[in-house]
Amino acid sequence: MKTIIDNKIDIIRNIQQKGFFHLLSANMLIQIVAFSSQLFVAGILAPEDMGRIKIIQTFLTVFSIIAGMGFSASTLKLCSENRSLEEQSAIFQSAFIFTIISTVSTYFIILILNYFNVFTSDKLIQWLIPLGLFPIISNSLFMVFVSFFQANKKIKLLSNLTVSNKLISIIAIVLLTYWFGIKGYYVAYNLSFILVLIACLKVIIDVFSINVFSFTGISHFKTHWHYAKSSMLGNVLSVIGAYMDILLLGFFIKDMHSIGLYSFALTLIVVLGLFPSTVQQIAIPYFSALAYQKTEFMVAFKRYNKILYLAVISTLIAAWLMGPLSIKWIFGGKYDASIPYFYLLSIGWSFRQLTQLQSGALFGLGKLNYSVYINLASMIFNIIVFSISLYYFGLKGAAYASIPCGLFTLLLSIYFFKKAKNEMLD
Repeated sequence: MKTIIDNKIDIIRNIQQKGFFHLLSANMLIQIVAFSSQLFVAGILAPEDMGRIKIIQTFLTVFSIIAGMGFSASTLKLCSENRSLEEQSAIFQSAFIFTIISTVSTYFIILILNYFNVFTSDKLIQWLIPLGLFPIISNSLFMVFVSFFQANKKIKLLSNLTVSNKLISIIAIVLLTYWFGIKGYYVAYNLSFILVLIACLKVIIDVFSINVFSFTGISHFKTHWHYAKSSMLGNVLSVIGAYMDILLLGFFIKDMHSIGLYSFALTLIVVLGLFPSTVQQIAIPYFSALAYQKTEFMVAFKRYNKILYLAVISTLIAAWLMGPLSIKWIFGGKYDASIPYFYLLSIGWSFRQLTQLQSGALFGLGKLNYSVYINLASMIFNIIVFSISLYYFGLKGAAYASIPCGLFTLLLSIYFFKKAKNEMLD
């Protein structure tokens, strides 16, 4: 018994030394304040505008991955591999320059397509897209910085920058949304990213002495692209699969008010990703470092996987107990129709959260092709299931469909992780 207790204490001490609790507390603060601000925004705006925000956010998520071309992921992978600071600097510089070129080009292509009403027939969404999708540039550059800090295990620095960015963003969003509505929301969103980029530039120069605008690392394109292309493709497929319901709503549901209620339920689901994403952030650099040490790798994986499953189950139970009552109390009936969606979506998204560690492990092992297979199969499955469900059963059908879709992704993830594990050298 004493040995078991000592082992548990060692596990807690070990993850504490890696900065887990520092990052978790930072992420908790961010999510609590961000969640509160979203509720505040939902109280100000009509459900229709909440639906518009969710649609634009989905476009932003998909196009950010395409525009970023996976350079933040390749930076994380390459800089986690025990390289010298000089090598890491060149890798970071090249990723930064490549990301500027790819994101600016993508943003202007999106503006042209939006001018011809390619994305939506909703006039307000068309007007908001230039503002709402500008973070394709700023957020993609920020993620390159995040990957570099994460690879160097600067967890406290990473959490401090993230907290500063989110707090500024949240304060600005609450104030400008209150004064200017949905347009103020996107002005504030953009200002926060610009400010955090300035902070990141200062840190990278002062702490790491890196000139981000140097072209000395331009020859690293092939090195980056080896990992970036698979990461980009895998992430695009993953996001499209995950948000397939939102992407398909416009084809099957014309009532923006109903879309807004469904979108509000999805907004509540964000809290379920707090702990799993923190576990993955901490684990990825260590998985990369242990990629050629099978025994140590599996010890680390099993340790984090136990934490992940416990966290997901606990969070789901807490969300079911507290979520509906809180919605009724805060909004006085305005979003009561979102509660049935919330119950169903929370189950489906909890299954997806359980894939976080397998995804991180596959990334650390360099098995990005397996991630592509998982996400491609999941996307095809989701297209079929969500389309049938929306056509025959509407929004309630989409909420139900999230459960088999999430479970299918989890089972695929477990299968390919076992395959990758068996291929590791002892």
